[in-house]
Amino acid sequence: MTQQGRILKAPLWVGITVGVVGLVVVALAQNIANRHSIEDNLTRRSSLALEKAGITGAQVDFVGRDGSLVVTSTADIIRAEEIVGNLEGVRVVDVTGPDLPPRDPWITISVDGSTVRATGAVSSEALRAALTGRLGTQDGITVDPAVGDEGVAGLAGIVSALGTTSKGVSIVLNTGRITLSGSVESAAIHDATGAAAASAIGPGNVTDLLTVVPPPKEIQKALIALPPITFENDSAVLTAAGRAAVARAATILLANPAVVVRIEGHTDTTNSAEFNLALSRARSTTVLNSLVAAGVDRSRLSAFGFGETRLRVPDTTPQNRAINRRVEFIVQNP
Repeated sequence: MTQQGRILKAPLWVGITVGVVGLVVVALAQNIANRHSIEDNLTRRSSLALEKAGITGAQVDFVGRDGSLVVTSTADIIRAEEIVGNLEGVRVVDVTGPDLPPRDPWITISVDGSTVRATGAVSSEALRAALTGRLGTQDGITVDPAVGDEGVAGLAGIVSALGTTSKGVSIVLNTGRITLSGSVESAAIHDATGAAAASAIGPGNVTDLLTVVPPPKEIQKALIALPPITFENDSAVLTAAGRAAVARAATILLANPAVVVRIEGHTDTTNSAEFNLALSRARSTTVLNSLVAAGVDRSRLSAFGFGETRLRVPDTTPQNRAINRRVEFIVQNP
């Protein structure tokens, strides 16, 4: 037989291999078809069961016998999981709610002099570290990825604007607003703090309840700078100039309602010591009553008379005696 006429026979193992591969391909195709059929069946039955229970609009998906659901309301999560999980053929089911917008951050910062405390939550550890680092406090700031960041970055700037002299100030970031309350020493600090809050959250989202309360030493200076409170000769009756000076004192005290004042009356040595003591007491009482009549709370005031016992200068000339005849305001606040 010539070489051209020779019949080549494949080895037996080749035929067996081809047959096995064919069977595997057929089995895989059948398995895929069965899997798709199971997934379609579970998806259809789950959707029907959810709709029957009043849960509409749910997204249902199965991979094999493992299901995943997205419901339109977080209130339906538990019920949807029970309904689908109890269906025959379902192995596991994972149910989630809709993607929700981040919650508004809620942070409260208290500032009392140089002491700063903070509570609340921010969205990340990096933001927490940045905020607490600038505030100089680790109090109560936690991390919650579900909260938003609006206004958080500007809080430290508000604290910086307050300085270290403000008392009992509260900074609250909540529902997209910043609320400021407490007292600051000057209008300049008040304005700088308000501007920092407006920069952090927007001018229309700031509630400013801050009050300006100068420190006691500044109020004392203002009272000392008043014109002398004068009276008729040897009398507790105020002159016109004396009434005007008391009115100016009332304006200062009404603007600073936390200030407590002692009113002291003093005389020269012209009359007897007994007369001068009584006159000084009567004059300080007249000033007290005039302040109360102007609207100053009586509980903030006290009146004392010292007669000629506390001369400011030697009582040797008319000019010096005029200096010694005086009514003084002594601020009692520490």
